[in-house]
Amino acid sequence: MTARAPGRVNLIGEHTDHTDGLALPMALDVGVAFHGEGGGDRIRVTSADAALEVDLPADGSSSPTAGWGRYVAAVAAELHACGRPPVGLTGEFSSTLPQGIGLSSSAALEVAVAVALLRAADHALPAVEVVRACRRAEHAAVGVPSGVLDQAASVLSRSGAALLLDCADLAHEDVALPEGVEVLIIDSGVTRQLEGSGYATRTRELAAALPVLDGRRPADVPPDELPGLLDALDEVPARRLRHVVTENARVRATVRAFAADDIDAVATLFEASHDSLRDDFEVTVPQTDRLVELLREHGALASRMTGGGFGGAVIGLVRAEEASDVADATLAAYRRAWPDLAARTVLTRPGAGAAEHAADVLTS
Repeated sequence: MTARAPGRVNLIGEHTDHTDGLALPMALDVGVAFHGEGGGDRIRVTSADAALEVDLPADGSSSPTAGWGRYVAAVAAELHACGRPPVGLTGEFSSTLPQGIGLSSSAALEVAVAVALLRAADHALPAVEVVRACRRAEHAAVGVPSGVLDQAASVLSRSGAALLLDCADLAHEDVALPEGVEVLIIDSGVTRQLEGSGYATRTRELAAALPVLDGRRPADVPPDELPGLLDALDEVPARRLRHVVTENARVRATVRAFAADDIDAVATLFEASHDSLRDDFEVTVPQTDRLVELLREHGALASRMTGGGFGGAVIGLVRAEEASDVADATLAAYRRAWPDLAARTVLTRPGAGAAEHAADVLTS
C-alpha cells in the first residue's frame, strides 16, 4: 500500500487563511510518501528522515510528547472522530520536500498519514472533510493557530494549475499559469519553525483589529474603506489588518492578471505583496528581502516572499528558457552576501494534490 501528498508553494495570498480569506497556492511535484501495509490495532511507522520510531494506538488516543509522531497521532485521532475504524498501519514515510522553508512539509505529512490510514481501513471521506481534519491535527500537534491553506493545497490542487482557494468554505477553482512560465523557489537558508516564531503573535495582533469590521471577514472589505477603519485602531493592529485586506484584493487581481496574460501586472502585485509582508505584517527577514531584489535584478518576471515568513523561501516567476540562468545568477549573488547559509533552488510547475491520485479514499 502506498500514499502520497505534495507540499505546496503559495503564489500570493499570505497570512489570509486564518481569517477565512483568499489565497492562490499550487501543489509541488515533491512531497511525502508512505509505503507499508494496514492491519492490527497499532500504528507502527518509521521515517527515512528521522531516527524516531512511532508506535501508538490506531485511534490516536495516545501521542508522543515531541517529534513527528505528534502529527501522526493527531491525524489518527481526528480521523477516528470522523468515523474511521481504528485499523493499524505499519511502514515507512519518506520525504523529497525541503523542510523549514515554507513549503508545508508538516501539512504534506498530515495528508499522507490521512491517506495511508484511510486506505488501511478501506474507509473513504470527503476530501474537504480530510482537509479540515488535518488542519485540526496541526493545531493539536504543535499548537500553532494556522489556517487551512496548507492542507487544502496539498489535497485539492490539480496538476497543471494553481488553486484559487476561499478558506472560509474551501470553495476552489483552477487557475492556469501563463504558458512558458515556471516557478522558481529559492530557500534563503534561514530555517523557519512556526511554533517558535512570531506567527502566533501576528495572529493575535490581527484578531485585535477584527472587531472594527462588524462581523465581516477582511476578504469582504474593499481596500478603499481602510482609512476610516484604521483610524479606530492602534498602530500595530492597524498595520496587520491593512496587510490582510489588501492581500485579499491582490489575490483577486492576480487571478485576473493571469487570465489576461498580463505579467507586468503580476509583477506589480507580487512586489506590493512582499512590501506589505515586510512593512505591515513584519514577517520577512533581511535575507528574504534581498533574495526578492536579486531575483528581479537577474531576470525574474515577478518575485516575493512565500510561506509564513521569519525566514524560509522566496518565489520568482521565470520564463522556462531562462530559469536556470536566473537561478544560478541569483544564488551566486546571494551566496556572496551570506556565504554561510545553505541556500538552494527548486524549479517547479503545478503538481497534483492528494485527491487527484487518491480518489478511492478522498471523495468529491
